[in-house]
Amino acid sequence: MSDLKSYYLPWGAWVAVLVVFAFVALPEAPQPRALNIDKVRHAAAYALLGALAARAMAGAARRGGTFAFVVAFFTVLLVGAATEIIQAFVPGRSADVVDLGADLAGGIFGALAYLSAFAGRAAGTGDTV
Repeated sequence: MSDLKSYYLPWGAWVAVLVVFAFVALPEAPQPRALNIDKVRHAAAYALLGALAARAMAGAARRGGTFAFVVAFFTVLLVGAATEIIQAFVPGRSADVVDLGADLAGGIFGALAYLSAFAGRAAGTGDTV
């Protein structure tokens, strides 16, 4: 049971944080023209989600490599799409397909980074992407 808590709880908690933030209308902060910091924030948040999903699959499910990457990818895709759909109905927020692209890019990076660094050790398989 402790494996489930240590691997799945952080993953689920981060999904909950992302969904809660989708419901909150945040004031737009000024940002430099040269850098679209909103997309960087999306990529960073979903990089963590991708890494946590890959970690859960590689650790608790003992499934590394391609399986962990596919689960992480679809987790990021589904959560990213759901949060964008939610934002379409929240006053002061809007859905943006470019945000979903940033989510996917970050999630893919996070999953691949985790699997490259830790998956073989966590799953005990040596299988990496």
